Amino acid sequence: MTAQDWAANDREEFYARLRPVEQRGSEVNFPPIANGLDYLLSVIASLAIGEEEWEWISARDLKYAVLHLQAAAEVLLKYRLQQEHWTLVFADPGKARKEEVADGSLTSCTPAQTVDRLRRIVGLPIGDKDATALTRLAKTRNALQHYGLTDSARAVEARTVEVLDFLVRFLDEQLLPALPDEDRQQVTQDMRTIRSGLSRIKGFVTRRMRRLRAELEPHRNRTVVCPHCDQWALVVADGNSTCRFCTVQTDAVDYLLHRETGSNASYRRCLSCDTHTLVCGVLTAAAPDVPVDLCFSCGKTFPELETCLRCNRCFQPHDFETVCAACLTGQAATEDQ
Repeated sequence: MTAQDWAANDREEFYARLRPVEQRGSEVNFPPIANGLDYLLSVIASLAIGEEEWEWISARDLKYAVLHLQAAAEVLLKYRLQQEHWTLVFADPGKARKEEVADGSLTSCTPAQTVDRLRRIVGLPIGDKDATALTRLAKTRNALQHYGLTDSARAVEARTVEVLDFLVRFLDEQLLPALPDEDRQQVTQDMRTIRSGLSRIKGFVTRRMRRLRAELEPHRNRTVVCPHCDQWALVVADGNSTCRFCTVQTDAVDYLLHRETGSNASYRRCLSCDTHTLVCGVLTAAAPDVPVDLCFSCGKTFPELETCLRCNRCFQPHDFETVCAACLTGQAATEDQ
């Protein structure tokens, strides 16, 4: 066989493996689920590369992974809203006109409104963590699309994996079961590719966290979930709290601003270093179910503190006291006079 014959046969095999929408001269045919899957396949193609680590992923690959993942999220989530009722995809359902859906001229609801309506109206159990991940992705996409973005690549990658994982679950639980058998068969190969790629990408995170285990082990009592990449890798240290996974530095204010939706955390003055950087109600790797107060300046932890009802300073109760020892002593001295 000549080189030309081999090249011709190789091209034929390559084109035979292309999906219909990838064939030359194919017509534009992207109904909602197929459209969402096509975006997800693009995300997988961008991220599921490299043999060992994500250092192989370029900033450009990551950029388009974010843009296409956000597009997939909007297409798939809004399609589920539309299944409930076609007016729900409008920014103002009270002014909905059906012809605007058909011609694409509608002003649709925002990503935040979409998630809120899926939870409140449709009744889907979208947890706070998934909702927060979707919100973060939308903000990252807006930054890339409109005014640029400077961020840690690993943080963006880890956040992207969260949404990708959610969308695969969303497809499995909400969209694919309702498909007719013939349509479900058409998406089987695409879903197999997406699941395989997701497993590989999650494996990158797992392997990196495994390599960091020895480095993090001595600091478990002051290691928390990083608000930027959502990994148990943010080591709170004296004036330099840095995530060992995504390398982003975080102080008390930044930590509170980026914590998951639903957190009641606040910060106070530290009993040890007297700086206003003691974050209350933090979970650490040493005891992920027991909230503690953790200082982002000196790195010391305290059992959850109480606020004195008299002087409004925080203190560590020994029993069920509602006022601090200083106020108790002052009150006793006053009563003795």
